[in-house]
Amino acid sequence: MKKLCTISIFVAIITNAQVGIKTPDPTRTLDVNGTSRIRTLTDKSNDKNYDQVLTTDASGNVEYVPKSSLNQQYVELFHLKTLPSTLNNSNTTASTISTQSITLAKKALVIINFSVPINLSNTASDGRARILITHLLVDGNTSVRSSNIYTNSTSTGTNLFGLFYNTGSYFIELAAGTHSISLEGFCMDNAACTQGGNLPGTNFQATALYNNY
Repeated sequence: MKKLCTISIFVAIITNAQVGIKTPDPTRTLDVNGTSRIRTLTDKSNDKNYDQVLTTDASGNVEYVPKSSLNQQYVELFHLKTLPSTLNNSNTTASTISTQSITLAKKALVIINFSVPINLSNTASDGRARILITHLLVDGNTSVRSSNIYTNSTSTGTNLFGLFYNTGSYFIELAAGTHSISLEGFCMDNAACTQGGNLPGTNFQATALYNNY
């Protein structure tokens, strides 16, 4: 029986140049309507001659793509070097500096960096410390709290003034679709301050890392 089946397959190859297993209408030289199994495979990850990867389409057609084409794709979502100058004079409520909407084609690792300049609206001369705060929010959730405490005492000088920066970085995996990335800030201990502007070093940037493997 086995010999008969083998002969039948060879005859089909000669006459039709196509063989179907569990299908009467093969569309390729070998068309398998079912699963396949290879019992033994050899690891060739260190062999440079093996530089192709098998892949299939939705219909199960098997082809290959060059291994060099499988990579991680970086896509810059936005890169701002100027931010709105946002005045905050509340001790408890943050003011939104910038909100950016992003759209991801598929799930990606999103890398976010920011550097926000801060100016005190008035010179601090009461000898009390000032806490300058900038928050990064992703989809409305606080992700990074960047704070700096600047002393304002008799030992270091009671006239606190000048330019300050809050910086931070964040990595998050986000699903395909639209997301919001925001910066907000406030300065505590009754210190009115302005965050943002177009000063040197201002930066608000997001990059998507897509895995194309």
